[in-house]
Amino acid sequence: MGRDALGLISRLAPREGDQQCLIRDANEAIERLNVKREITERLELRCECGDTSCLEYIWPSHAEYESVRAYGSRFIVRRNHENPETASVISEHERFAIVEVVAGDARYQALARNTRHAWVDAIFEDDDTSRQSQAPERRPS
Repeated sequence: MGRDALGLISRLAPREGDQQCLIRDANEAIERLNVKREITERLELRCECGDTSCLEYIWPSHAEYESVRAYGSRFIVRRNHENPETASVISEHERFAIVEVVAGDARYQALARNTRHAWVDAIFEDDDTSRQSQAPERRPS
């Protein structure tokens, strides 16, 4: 792989990670609706592959979905939608695959933006700029 290819991968990885996190957030909201509805026909979830042009859907059971969400760096995608440059396939099922983001910055982003992860609780207000900043460590309650 040439220098240009490596540069392209490093430039696209943050955008891919951002897309994965956005779709994961949307899927979290849909899954909450699925749980509230308590009916047999579940709403479909979007593929979390990170490709901004992907509009594919997946239909995991609630237990399958929760098993993915138990790990902050895992995403649920359509089969063959994984990016081997940033993620490893953890398991494949008939309807979907589970991938774990392993690339350094992409992995950090996936963990830091996961609403079920403890880091999200460590956000605090930055007094100098009125922006929210990531706390360097979680503060005791």
